[in-house]
Amino acid sequence: MATIAKRSGHWLLALTMLLVPVAQADESKGWNEASAVIEGATRDVIQLMEDKTLLEESAEDLLIAEVDKVLSPVVDFSYIAKGVMGKYYRKANDAERERFAEVFKTTLLKTYAKALVGFKIEKYALVPPRGESPHEDKQIVSVDVFAADGSKYTLIYYMRKQEQSWMLVNAVLDGSINIRLSFKNQFAEMMQEHRGDVSKVIASWKDKVDPGKESA
Repeated sequence: MATIAKRSGHWLLALTMLLVPVAQADESKGWNEASAVIEGATRDVIQLMEDKTLLEESAEDLLIAEVDKVLSPVVDFSYIAKGVMGKYYRKANDAERERFAEVFKTTLLKTYAKALVGFKIEKYALVPPRGESPHEDKQIVSVDVFAADGSKYTLIYYMRKQEQSWMLVNAVLDGSINIRLSFKNQFAEMMQEHRGDVSKVIASWKDKVDPGKESA
């Protein structure tokens, strides 16, 4: 449980900073479009945080639903979940793939919603890109984050344009914690523990992240 919770915490930090407004850089059209997505999500989350009724313990399910509305258009949970399953994605059947995508998204949304107001940001700074992306439909945004306790984090967001929408597909924290890779390693470890049974891994994933609640 601690391992998954730690990884969920890293996602929380990454998603929190995804929703922090950043100044528009004089960059390519793709960069500007990706930044506009971030700014739109920022306004929506700020609005949620201003509604104190959503922060009450009894409103947890409603808060999760509202967070879902904000993040789903911005974060490609299905794409990330597929990457987390790695080589085991081919082994899983369609129902298992869909089930894990749902469980993966649900557990991250719950973690984020519960701790939405817990991370205090002192200041942040957009890191100028070293150059334009060689692929217009793929953009990287780096941000230095300074927490209220004096901690500094560097977050690198990987954005991918799918049809007409920009989506977050991965994030790296402090140059060493690759979010998607970290969860991928966790999934592989659990596959070993459960002797290659994908269904058991999916059930265990939810139980460990959201203990005490019956799996749906």
